[in-house]
Amino acid sequence: MAKDESPSDKPDSSEKPAKKAAPKPAARQAASPPGPVIVVGHKLLKLAGFVVGLPAATLSVMALIGGVTDNGFARVIGAVVLVIGVPLFIADRLLPNHDPTRARGLVSDVLAVSWTLTAFVIAAALGGTTRPMLGREGDRLVKAGYPGLARGAYLLAGFDATIPSPEPAPVASASPSASAAAPIDAGAPVPTAEPVVVDAGRVAAPIVKGSEKSPADLFKELAPSVVTVTIKKNGSEGGGTGFLVDNDGTIATNHHVIDAAAAVRVKFQNGTVYEDVELLIDEVAADLALIHINLAAPLDGGTRPDVVPMHLGDSDAVVVGEHAISIGNPLGLEHTLTDGLISSRRVYDGKAWIQFSAPISPGNSGGPLFNMRGEVIGISTATLSSFGTSAQNLNLAVPVNELKKLFRPVYPGRRKFGSGGGPSAW
Repeated sequence: MAKDESPSDKPDSSEKPAKKAAPKPAARQAASPPGPVIVVGHKLLKLAGFVVGLPAATLSVMALIGGVTDNGFARVIGAVVLVIGVPLFIADRLLPNHDPTRARGLVSDVLAVSWTLTAFVIAAALGGTTRPMLGREGDRLVKAGYPGLARGAYLLAGFDATIPSPEPAPVASASPSASAAAPIDAGAPVPTAEPVVVDAGRVAAPIVKGSEKSPADLFKELAPSVVTVTIKKNGSEGGGTGFLVDNDGTIATNHHVIDAAAAVRVKFQNGTVYEDVELLIDEVAADLALIHINLAAPLDGGTRPDVVPMHLGDSDAVVVGEHAISIGNPLGLEHTLTDGLISSRRVYDGKAWIQFSAPISPGNSGGPLFNMRGEVIGISTATLSSFGTSAQNLNLAVPVNELKKLFRPVYPGRRKFGSGGGPSAW
């Protein structure tokens, strides 16, 4: 008799054979180290970031801060905080907590990259906006006595980084033929003369005390360096006066003489005309401007004027009651000489002025006011009036020390007037 089989003894056809355990993946192989070329290249780039990127970024940030304040302490401290403090904070956030090997070199990498990017963005990507700021930063560093740092700022701005060393200018009271005379040694003692005045890279040759001259002698010697400035503006012509302040063709005048001019013409006493004129800098608050011509390139091949730059005196030393003369172009009457006295040193309409009695009229604006030694002490600017009636010889000149503040080794905002000149401009 067949043996009974219990249900439990029967094989369960529904059961499936157990799956074999999947083999564990093999451990990932460690990444091969970078080749020697990549290692060397990385180190060189990091070195460049420290050697070039750090100073470039610092100067760039100082220039941006300089748009808010000229204070040197604020610019330096602000630049250090932004250039060093911010990248260190970012690097600290990126540091891994549990893998020290991944942190090796991370901080220095972040610093080098951030400095390079900062300098690139400010000086290159935003160059059209930041060039003037970097140029002004260079000017501030020159005045502060750091020409090496100033060269860096000028290079970042794309300007010529050559900072001119002070060179003596000819004595303004010398005759035109004296322009070829040997330069005065600015370092030599001059026991009978005033100290040499150094300002923004210009060295003014001393004028011997007691060398006052007659108005006739001063006019003969100084008038050749006074110019007629004619402008075109909105289809009409106007103008004023200017005067040569260096051997490079820089001319000082009033801001309101050349304001919004489409074209400018400069004419010397000998008749030489220039129409390729640049605006170097203008200061609305002081009503002053510097324009520039190439003395070697007069219009239509004219004769280069044999002129010497004016000697800029010290307006703080002007004394009420001393004699003064003015040379200008009143009502278009070119090279008119007038004389008078220094009437007052006063603050008028919130500004410091030299008040004088030498008669001036429209057209004299921008012309030089001289003491009797031939030093420019002011720039003729305005006549006082009341109820539309001009007062009698109550005239105002901007002190020449205000003009000295405009001089720069380079002029970031320099531009040509209109199309840059040429006969068609007139």
